[in-house]
Amino acid sequence: MSGKSDFVTRLSVGLGLFLLAFALRALGADYGYFHGDERINDAAKVLAGQIVPGQHFYPPLITYLNGLAFGGLFALGLPLGWWGSPGEFRAQYFSDPTVFYLTARYLTAVIGALIAPLFFAIGRRVGLGLWPALTVGLLGVFFPLGVFMSHIAKGDVALATATVAVFWALIARLQAARPGRWDIWLGVLAVLVVSFKQSGVFVLLPLALGLAALLIRAEGVGAMARSMGRALLTVVLLWPVLNIGILLDFGNFLAFQKIQTVMSLRTGGGIWPGLTTLGLRSLGLVWGMTPVFAAMALLTPPVLMLPACALRQKPALLLIWAALAIGTLTLALLAGPRQPEHLWIASFAGFTLLGGLALAGLIGAPGRAGQAAAGALALGAGLSLLGAVIAVSEALAPPMWQETDAYIAEHLADEKIMTMAVTHLPQRQAAQQMEIARWQRLAEKYDTPLPEMAEERRITEDARGAVFYIAMPTVLYGLEGVDEDDPDFQAQPHAWPPQRAEWQLDHWRDQGFDIFVVKDPEFMRSQVDSALMRGFFSDLHARCAVVATFEPNKPLFLEREIAIYRCGPG
Repeated sequence: MSGKSDFVTRLSVGLGLFLLAFALRALGADYGYFHGDERINDAAKVLAGQIVPGQHFYPPLITYLNGLAFGGLFALGLPLGWWGSPGEFRAQYFSDPTVFYLTARYLTAVIGALIAPLFFAIGRRVGLGLWPALTVGLLGVFFPLGVFMSHIAKGDVALATATVAVFWALIARLQAARPGRWDIWLGVLAVLVVSFKQSGVFVLLPLALGLAALLIRAEGVGAMARSMGRALLTVVLLWPVLNIGILLDFGNFLAFQKIQTVMSLRTGGGIWPGLTTLGLRSLGLVWGMTPVFAAMALLTPPVLMLPACALRQKPALLLIWAALAIGTLTLALLAGPRQPEHLWIASFAGFTLLGGLALAGLIGAPGRAGQAAAGALALGAGLSLLGAVIAVSEALAPPMWQETDAYIAEHLADEKIMTMAVTHLPQRQAAQQMEIARWQRLAEKYDTPLPEMAEERRITEDARGAVFYIAMPTVLYGLEGVDEDDPDFQAQPHAWPPQRAEWQLDHWRDQGFDIFVVKDPEFMRSQVDSALMRGFFSDLHARCAVVATFEPNKPLFLEREIAIYRCGPG
């Protein structure tokens, strides 16, 4: 095959893999909920020139990219008649922001879909033929955690794609006769990794040290120093540009990172809770990497070292595995049993890639070894496809808020309601004012200013069918065990610890609340990481009657059983 035709073939296969991966990730993007980590409001403010985000739990790059996408959405909507001016565009955001969420999710799907051609390209670079490399590319298409997370517009999917892109550039750098441009690419991609999520540094640091060792061995100390210098200079120049919002608000960035530390890190209990949770998580069909590639995460090094495994760049692949292992184990030990599904997306993508490469490289081995490798690769691909189908099927299922809203509108519209459930019922003005007063009270208590509230958010009169409901004062995941008077905890707006007075049932009963809508009631009574909150829900269950329950349609998308309690006569 000529060089030109080979390029056309590779380009065509890569494009086909990308389109297939994008279709799978975009299907069901409007799954019925707005995720709390989707910082759509901050992205919208980027269009107005506000590049400092409202909170700093994650780096701002994905927010900037979403802001650029919203600029494209505005330009697209003008000739189509969706809006006729910036004012109408802004009004659309406040009347129904769904199109903004979908735009950000489609951008996430585009970035996530790039992982499939990267899998294929890496396969070709390490010596796989067209069809084995295509099979590895399909693992990227079907990567179930990537398919699931592409429905949520946050930086985790981009972190996984950028991490795999670093692996691709590293292998290309080691193969290049003129490595200068690949050194720069490595720097650019490394900046992207940490600009999407800080945890990427746990893989990048051991990877950089290992790459330096490989370069010293292959090219000498001087060449290594020049190569690493080019990459480091690229990082130093590019990071401030992509993270300008952090530099302009560095004090608040540090404050949010302290909260993130409280939310994410667990001390005590030894090493086993984190490792056990990681092991169990890795076996999952959707939130893991399937049992096949979980096993291959352990077996990849010995398989790569087999003479029958026909792959090039084995030292580089072993380095990538070691960096992933170090980064993953470090995170598991730091996080303990608190391991949300998005935590492992980059690690699981990397281990799936390496496992697929190792099995594909062994397929040509004579006898049972080749047959076993082919069978394991086919099984892993099939299970990955099944996991992707499960994720998309749940995305397409009807959201349960439609059922709960219908019940409340029919049976409880005249009650005062406290709810943990998502609702699209119009809220009464008095209920919103009650929530705003609470926010202001807590902001004063913790001496932290509230972000400005757009006038369009304020309810000036009750809409038809409006209901008096307020959100239950639950806290951000990870802050349940923080004491409200802890002098070492520096609260930020809406990142408050539980308030003792608010977790007494009589506190709300005395204010006229008779209806409590509880999400996952059994968990809240017995497992939530707060004795204060467990006591509240146990008291609620003992003193009040369950008048309705609803089963989840989308457990992957954090739907749980919902129970509606009535306290007092009904």
